[in-house]
Amino acid sequence: MTWFPLEDTAQMQDGYRKVFRLAGHHLLLLHHDGRSHLLDNICPHAGYPMDAGKVIDNHLRCPMHGYLFDLDNGNCLEGYEGPCSGVRVYALEERDGQLGVEL
Repeated sequence: MTWFPLEDTAQMQDGYRKVFRLAGHHLLLLHHDGRSHLLDNICPHAGYPMDAGKVIDNHLRCPMHGYLFDLDNGNCLEGYEGPCSGVRVYALEERDGQLGVEL
């Protein structure tokens, strides 16, 4: 596994969002309510990018069909067009003032 630095921790303020393509992964880094989250940027329901989705409490709503995902564990909490698997969530690590991930 390789560690990839993503962002300076000083940049992580509420409302922060950035998309990354690393090691074959399409990722979304966001910061909400004092916490950073890293998840797949593709909705498992229809493959739509999640980076334009709305954050509601500790959940991310897919902008295409409205599926709702928990930011902590990726579980699909609400869906309107049939069942949906959860979105993958990645563990973030802080090293020397950088927030990153091992892939």
